[in-house]
Amino acid sequence: MNGDIGCEICKDLLPLVEDGVASEASRAAVAAHLERCPDCRALAAGAVPPPPAPDGDALLRRARRTLRGFALVVLLAGALFGMGLSGSMNMFYNSLLMPAMGAAAYYVWRWKAAAVLPPLLAGMSLVCWVLCWGWGVEAAPLPGYLIWAAIYCVLALVGVAIAGLFHFALKKEG
Repeated sequence: MNGDIGCEICKDLLPLVEDGVASEASRAAVAAHLERCPDCRALAAGAVPPPPAPDGDALLRRARRTLRGFALVVLLAGALFGMGLSGSMNMFYNSLLMPAMGAAAYYVWRWKAAAVLPPLLAGMSLVCWVLCWGWGVEAAPLPGYLIWAAIYCVLALVGVAIAGLFHFALKKEG
């Protein structure tokens, strides 16, 4: 290792040099850098406190918030896609899609998803029916859409229950 290291590398190596676990080449490089850099010299002397470590809890909260937002977008897009399939030959894909949406809803709202999801799916089913009717697309009669919405709600609630049981089973104690 040559003596021409930057401040960031010096800051990384400094604790190792102070603890006596750095290699001889690393010690020499840090010493050479400290001779020419007053900022790192002050850091090594303890005059400047090292920068604070990143707040792990804040980073974790931000990552969870981002993932929950993504899950909510997937949930809404999946619900619209599933409701759009209601009048087609592909409507039976909803037997896979709706439980997955229920699991995503559990991730966003936990057990509140069991109360939020049925009105959400019923409302989206009604909106899809109105849009199909308004655009002149051949749509099933409204009672048929409502029956399918009830079936989708049951499938989504099954997904909520499965996700909740997995969460309970895999939760760490304490």
